[in-house]
Amino acid sequence: MSECDTVVHFAAESNVDKSIKEPSVFIQTNVLGTEILLETAKEFNIKRFHHISTDEVFGTLSLENLEKKFNEKTPYYPRSTYSASKASSDHLVRAFIETHNFPATISNCSNNYGPFQFPQTIIPLFILNAINNKPLPIYGKGLAIRDYLYVTDTAKLLI
Repeated sequence: MSECDTVVHFAAESNVDKSIKEPSVFIQTNVLGTEILLETAKEFNIKRFHHISTDEVFGTLSLENLEKKFNEKTPYYPRSTYSASKASSDHLVRAFIETHNFPATISNCSNNYGPFQFPQTIIPLFILNAINNKPLPIYGKGLAIRDYLYVTDTAKLLI
């Protein structure tokens, strides 16, 4: 970081199912890892630190209440170890902003899709299962709403 002026922090454990089975990995990477990056960025007087988070820190949207939308004032309501660890890292970033007048921002992105995705993520999994005449996995009652952004659109937005 000594030769950088901007840090964009993408690093995270992000598999919700894995977070339920191995929560300590998510705390280590998403919370403690963020703290280490923040301390290092502060030490090197980074001009801008952008933390990539997730919309999952806000909980879930439901088809039963289509008027409800998330925005930057929505209270946090994490529902998995993954989203709790990301919410914790968001709070650390905000604490650095307030405590140290640290130049940081946060974006709460929704799901990305595109080339080179892990096959167990929902879009490749649905496609592979459909091609192979396997059932499509539905979580819960199938009433949750998720947004998806193409990865290059997300990259353009962040740039």
